[in-house]
Amino acid sequence: MNAAPASLSPLSGPPTGGREPLLRVERLNVWYGARDAGSRARIQVLHDVSFDLMPGERLGLIGESGSGKTTIASACMGLLASSAEASGRILLEGRNILADGEASVAPHRWKDIAMVFQGAMNAFNPVRSIGWQIAEAMEVQDMPRGRFGLQRVGELLELVGIPAAQATSYAHEFSGGMRQRAMIAMALACSPKVLLADEPTTALDVMVQRQVLDLLVDLSRKLDLGVILVTHDLGVVAEACTRAVVMLNGRAVETGPTADLFHRPTHAYTAELLKASPRFETRLKDGAAGLPPVQVSPRMPLLTIDGLTVDYAQRPSFREMVTGRRPAPRAVVKRLDLTVAAGELVALVGRSGCGKTSTLQSVMRMQPSSAGRILFDGQDITALKGRALRRVRRDIQMIYQDPYESLDSRFRVVDTVMEPLEIHGIGSSRAERMSLVRQALERVGLTPVDDFLRRYPHELSGGQRQRVAIAAGVVLSPKLILADEPTSMLDVSIRSGILDLLVGLCREGGLSVLMITHDLSTAASYADRIAVMHEGRIIEEGPALDIALAPKAQHTRDLLAAVPRITPETTSQA
Repeated sequence: MNAAPASLSPLSGPPTGGREPLLRVERLNVWYGARDAGSRARIQVLHDVSFDLMPGERLGLIGESGSGKTTIASACMGLLASSAEASGRILLEGRNILADGEASVAPHRWKDIAMVFQGAMNAFNPVRSIGWQIAEAMEVQDMPRGRFGLQRVGELLELVGIPAAQATSYAHEFSGGMRQRAMIAMALACSPKVLLADEPTTALDVMVQRQVLDLLVDLSRKLDLGVILVTHDLGVVAEACTRAVVMLNGRAVETGPTADLFHRPTHAYTAELLKASPRFETRLKDGAAGLPPVQVSPRMPLLTIDGLTVDYAQRPSFREMVTGRRPAPRAVVKRLDLTVAAGELVALVGRSGCGKTSTLQSVMRMQPSSAGRILFDGQDITALKGRALRRVRRDIQMIYQDPYESLDSRFRVVDTVMEPLEIHGIGSSRAERMSLVRQALERVGLTPVDDFLRRYPHELSGGQRQRVAIAAGVVLSPKLILADEPTSMLDVSIRSGILDLLVGLCREGGLSVLMITHDLSTAASYADRIAVMHEGRIIEEGPALDIALAPKAQHTRDLLAAVPRITPETTSQA
């Protein structure tokens, strides 16, 4: 029998104390080797980056996509690509983990320094339960096993807001936000001293995001855990971090306490980032991105969802398997009604797991519905099949939440964006289709276009991948875009450009957008109407600013209260 550990709680443990940093990065340089037509060229992506991380400190890495933030985190974990070369030093409690490559970093990986990856939602093994995988991570480092290991797994899941009983669930049974929280639990499994979190709240609704940020702050204070938070959300940094490093083109251009950087920036680039992230109250005051709301026609709307119900089959318990009984299906969307007019942008807002994505998948006919109707452009598409469904799908395009999953790793950018044109037979020649591809890439900000056409997904940052996915969605000039968190992985300077693009297409081209977002400030700024979803139902709906300024439902008020704000009074302090 395994002996009981002294403590199973991740929140217990002696403070490390001391004045020496937990992690010190000294003049870190990283080059990537790129092969092209048989030649080898080196591209420098980090230039003399230096910073310290003290025990109990939360350090934010801020910058646009491609600025080198994730490369820093990968270097600290010893997980750079095989084509990468690095110089400088990374000292973990005084030991240079870069000195001997894998031999010097492997003993510390996950045990002393752990990482939550940006694409964490797809990191779980689909054929193993979530609890099994967390337990496996502990067993590798000789952590508690058996009964005590299971108890530890349950505590870790509870810590990140997931019931311990769901340890037996599989990744596909978790929403995107739940998978992200489970990955954070796995990273904490071995009680590391340093936690590298690469966009850990990207897929989370604002209420769960607040819980995760509070959790990271709590852990850093009670365990003296050093946290490096990579994020494009300045509100997240303002509320969770004590210091920040601003990255630009692979260089650290400004470092200092969060309050100083956000309210007294000394570098022009920091000021530009702050300008691109207006405060929530300012957005509400300005109203809907400064654009007048669309005038909804009294005629039949483009999309009508009438009494939609979506059920998911449940896995039988052991007793049900023995008796041969089948468990009743679980309704995730419950008699939902919603309309979207031509030229209108409607935001569907709600917590992770409330049924938002299932609703969009039903409209796209990727998920069967058990009741209700879906009318598109006056036609009932609920039961369409074959060619008829294919014709409708040309006019309804979906932008997925996670470009790590939606982009084919074997396709170059040009092939990904051109594929919808080829499927639907648009363009009389490849040259004509190439012209449309270039236009789509320019519209989403991937310029100069020639720099991106031949790249594969692994050669793009997370934000660049998302822009490719959006380009593939708009290249067909559809009537309706179903956008599942379309800007969740974009930095602030690009996010507003993409949303302005979608709004402009609605106003000028008559495009309609049904957009899922967990960011109510974004919904209030860009949407014509907001529909708040909770436990499979729409609990509140109306003009965007009315919902944001005078919400009627308590759940809506809770969502608004959880929105991160860049203000002096909420900026995190040690």
